[in-house]
Amino acid sequence: MYNLCSVSDRLRIFNGGLRFVPDWKKGISTVEEISEMQDVLFLLRDASISDCKDTWFWGEEAKGTYSVALMKSMIREEEEVRRDFCMRWESWIPIKVNIFVWRTEMDRIPTRMALSRRRLNVGDSSCTLCGIGDEEVMHLFTGCVFSFGVWSIVGQWCNIIPIMAFDFKDLLRIHESVTGGKWAKKVIRGIVMVTCWAIWKSRNDKVFRGTTPKVAEVVAMVKSCSFLWLKNRTKFANIVWKDWVKNPLYML
Repeated sequence: MYNLCSVSDRLRIFNGGLRFVPDWKKGISTVEEISEMQDVLFLLRDASISDCKDTWFWGEEAKGTYSVALMKSMIREEEEVRRDFCMRWESWIPIKVNIFVWRTEMDRIPTRMALSRRRLNVGDSSCTLCGIGDEEVMHLFTGCVFSFGVWSIVGQWCNIIPIMAFDFKDLLRIHESVTGGKWAKKVIRGIVMVTCWAIWKSRNDKVFRGTTPKVAEVVAMVKSCSFLWLKNRTKFANIVWKDWVKNPLYML
């Protein structure tokens, strides 16, 4: 989108609401681009426009104009924040899943509470999947009743009973308790990341498509996607589906 365009060039009123009208040389095509477009449309869902002159703002508080001094101040604040991330990139799962988990650990995915903190009107802030508790990263992946059902079945499948996680970082450390060699830990770490992605995908399907998520369907997605990715992106090209669905570490 061009910097010189006005808001009215890209946002049109249609049926009482706003419609985003992009002017791109190339349309969106990848999964990542489609996902980001869905996030944009969700953010614009409750937006409104006025007849005031368009103004560009900069910074997290959206006040004032850009200056080098403000940028230096922001950099210093970021440097003072202690970085203690657990996420490690896993080679056998797609980049889109790695990026999603990376963003999730930093609380940079558009949960309802995250959008509310940005002063966006999301209406009901309760969890999309269970309706109990505010929808934030910690609840969505470790406190949600629906997610608990998914983790319980995945844990049984991976012979990790029970999966104890009180924070998102706990999920990213599950592989550390797995006995076995390097690949046993890599497989479990990847499955955990795929499970997080599948839970988020089911959440988005309910928000944007109105579907009713089911625990069994999310688990099935975890098993099928992780099987295909491991089979086609690692040395385990000979793994067999009927054995995989019983134990993902059977070949080790």
